[in-house]
Amino acid sequence: MKQHRFFVEGNLADADEVAITDRDVVHQMKDVLRLREGSRVVLLDGSGIEFHGVIAEFLKKGLLISKKEIKKVSRKCETEVHLFAALLKKDKFEWVIQKATELGVSRITPVITERTEKLGINMERADHIVREAAEQSERAELPFLDEPISLKEALKICETQPVVLHLGGEPMSVTQLRETRSIALFVGPEGGFSPQDLEQFARRNARIVSIGEQVLRAETASIAVCSLVLLGW
Repeated sequence: MKQHRFFVEGNLADADEVAITDRDVVHQMKDVLRLREGSRVVLLDGSGIEFHGVIAEFLKKGLLISKKEIKKVSRKCETEVHLFAALLKKDKFEWVIQKATELGVSRITPVITERTEKLGINMERADHIVREAAEQSERAELPFLDEPISLKEALKICETQPVVLHLGGEPMSVTQLRETRSIALFVGPEGGFSPQDLEQFARRNARIVSIGEQVLRAETASIAVCSLVLLGW
């Protein structure tokens, strides 16, 4: 039977019982899922620790979870993907971070390019979306989500050769990309990367690639390229 999973604050490795006081988690357990004393749950701290326990007691402002067992697991993909995705309008970027988390991306950096129209995101809401997506997909570790930064700053923190998705690029070889331990994928905004953006990539000796002749929406492109790399489709 599938057990409900919840990311919580704190180190769970040495805990025998855990008091849950986070209002969102308490609400989810008590009011949404209607769990009761004796219900089995799995708590996660984002480090790969799984705290398997049962609800022992409902407190005035929370609940108490007693330990059944502790497991150290890792469901990381062999290839670590750092997704540098240009910010998108409305809820499209939230969809990108949700699906990228489900696919197993290690880090997500929102990027402001020359053609980016939206310049910020609600980080609290974005963190909540990442956490829920990780719980749903049974990840043991949370991907790291950065604050939005400029393309210039993104290239500074990029630790490997940038791989830039662009319609005019060379056909992408998934096999070659997956042979590397770490990949930095850059996906542009609505309207794509500008000539000035491409000049910045050229100065970093970026690899410009394409995944087909179809013109994809920016949000579709992010998930398509992550799926190809992480799932080998």
